[in-house]
Amino acid sequence: MASMNLSCCGSVLAVCVLGATAGLAQTQQIGGSLSGTVIGEDGTAVIGATVAIHLTPARVSRLSPQRTDWSVQTVTGGVFDVAGLPEGTYTVCPRMPNSTWLNPCEWNFPTPVATVTRSNPNPTLAITLKRGVAVPVRIDDQGQLLAQNEGKTPGAGLLLSVSGPGLFFRLVPLVSKDATGRNYQLLIPFNTQLTLVVHPSFYHLSNANGAALPQGASTKIPLLIPAGQQAAPIRFTIASTGR
Repeated sequence: MASMNLSCCGSVLAVCVLGATAGLAQTQQIGGSLSGTVIGEDGTAVIGATVAIHLTPARVSRLSPQRTDWSVQTVTGGVFDVAGLPEGTYTVCPRMPNSTWLNPCEWNFPTPVATVTRSNPNPTLAITLKRGVAVPVRIDDQGQLLAQNEGKTPGAGLLLSVSGPGLFFRLVPLVSKDATGRNYQLLIPFNTQLTLVVHPSFYHLSNANGAALPQGASTKIPLLIPAGQQAAPIRFTIASTGR
């Protein structure tokens, strides 16, 4: 009798699992699509932008893992289109490299969102990008102390980041190196109060006026670029190393 009950329970469990999996597939596999346009705030079409599309899963199933990310490029007219999407809500994040167009998902802008449903399987979006301003940061390093210590000396890191409202921060990307230092640059929004944070845990740094930065502590520099203006380069010099 115990064996029979166990067998029945196993059969019921199998039926329940199959039913749940079938139900999940039925509610999600509708073959939807998402299309739209990406333009700049000046009305120009943004061509060649990478549009990252992310599905926010309504549920997680180990038995039926689903794809959650797609990527497509905009073409003539700033148009993008991706097909074969399951039912759900998607965030849509366009990024245009080597330009001054800001990715709305990286700042405190409203994130573009679209929902694919059975009643509306082919939603469209019109996304307008704001223009930003590039903030260049130069690290003069005549002795190549960064190259000599990074990855070799414990704690020999130099952190450059930008923080702002909403408890977010972004690292300032390295864009180039040369024999006398490094160039960093980050695209930021106009008319937005931000803070450049410099944390030289291992290095002795000074600013453009020759004033030494506190070692082992963060130096915070306000950033606010009015609309239409260019950002002046921010410069630091590495004088020596050691705690």
